[in-house]
Amino acid sequence: MKKKITFHNMEHSNPLEDHANEKLDKLAEIARPDGKNPEPFHAELWLNANKLHPHHSVELHLKTPVLDLVAHDEGPDMYVTVDNVIDKMVTLVKKEKTKMRDKNHKANNEKKEFSDDKYTL
Repeated sequence: MKKKITFHNMEHSNPLEDHANEKLDKLAEIARPDGKNPEPFHAELWLNANKLHPHHSVELHLKTPVLDLVAHDEGPDMYVTVDNVIDKMVTLVKKEKTKMRDKNHKANNEKKEFSDDKYTL
């Protein structure tokens, strides 16, 4: 997994970067297709601080060979906002994995029904 964390309008913070890396590692475990073999993917996390008022935004882009997802959240506390973005991305990844699993399951059932057709020779 390739991770890129970018700080905009704020100083680099090692504790914040460590927190974000820890959360992204948890996301990497969930994003794996079978839980064993890691699928190559790229995660970009943008941390934007607003200097005029205490309202920060965080944006996360997750790119895999199959998925291309984006999550965004805003709030006054950067740590909570990072947690919310990761939670949103986990929800999106689970939803997409369920859609792919259902699609594959449906295709396998249709093939089986066709092969079990009593009129084929």
